[in-house]
Amino acid sequence: MTTSATIERIQPGTRLSELYVVDCPEAALLTEYPSSNSAATGYQNRSKYIIHDPSPPPCRELLKILGPHHLMLCWGRAIPVCSDESPPQALLAHWQRTFGDNAVPNWQLPDNTRSYITLFPHQSLPNEQQVIDPDVYYRLHSKEVIEKIDCPQGGVLDSIRPPCVVKLTHGYAGLSNFFVRQPDEVDDVRAKMSHQWPDANFVVNSIIEDIQTDVGVQFYLRKNGSAVWLGFTQQNFDANGKWSGGCFSAPAQEQRFDELSAMIRPAAKYLHEEGYFGVVGIDIVTDGKGNSYLVDVNPRLTGITPFLMASRQFANEGLTEGIYLASCRFSGSLDDLIRAAEAEMQSKPRSRVVVLSAFTETESESTVCHLSVTSQSQATNQAILTRLMKS
Repeated sequence: MTTSATIERIQPGTRLSELYVVDCPEAALLTEYPSSNSAATGYQNRSKYIIHDPSPPPCRELLKILGPHHLMLCWGRAIPVCSDESPPQALLAHWQRTFGDNAVPNWQLPDNTRSYITLFPHQSLPNEQQVIDPDVYYRLHSKEVIEKIDCPQGGVLDSIRPPCVVKLTHGYAGLSNFFVRQPDEVDDVRAKMSHQWPDANFVVNSIIEDIQTDVGVQFYLRKNGSAVWLGFTQQNFDANGKWSGGCFSAPAQEQRFDELSAMIRPAAKYLHEEGYFGVVGIDIVTDGKGNSYLVDVNPRLTGITPFLMASRQFANEGLTEGIYLASCRFSGSLDDLIRAAEAEMQSKPRSRVVVLSAFTETESESTVCHLSVTSQSQATNQAILTRLMKS
């Protein structure tokens, strides 16, 4: 693939499994991350392929339920999905009512007879059961890869010199990024890194000032090196810099296609030459002068991939604006949440409210969920979310 190669647009109605089945027809999607510091999962990366989990480690429900199940939305049935816990029947029925029969994934328990599309290399799986060589995959997950891609990006510094951002090489969702604005913050950041991951490698980047937009661009990189445009979402972060969801706008997809494709091409070229195929997420920021910079590369399904794929389907129905909230809290059970979501859709037929995944905390009688709302305006979406979160 050359940097001038045409990028194919995904066909309406295409599911991700229909792209993967061409390149790895015998594989299944393993939707669980490994962990390097949590005992709540059997997928342990304790001595190899270290993943820089946050501290304290993710809770069991995040690792085994909330994260794995939401990646099954809009995956399709061409390739099975695997996780240690099956998605609740109430959730599958909700997906079926919202998207149709093809939205219910072909779920199976993991076994030792197949190969897996993984989100991160697994120490506990034999190499031959992972569709991407895990040594290669681990290297491609490092933040050190970003500067190897031939496109504009923030400067790489040889030491922690404020102002800068320090990134542990194998962190995710912004959980292992540390912003250093003043000299007196350096020791504090070093202490945090030493406490969490004393042996971790890290990358130091200069801070890009006057950021106007921060978008997550998604594409599928075929085994032959060609790229399929999936689209992009506006990224949202909380006050601590942790990724918390995003927004979708259908008109913006074509408006920014040429601009963002210029960043996709070099990323696709590099990843293909290194042996990767599959979904890729790249994060791009634009400053006040209109300059765009590559700030992250994620060769995997990302936290917002299912929302993007759902949003594309809704856009075909004329519902052009969407918002996604990660790990929000609803007062009530999963069944209560689904009833409330579907009641909103009945009262406002030109809206779609989707529970992507959820688990109920019995002690608090509330449900932690990934939730999206799509309609013809963000004002409508916000109003629906406000009602749901007050339920």
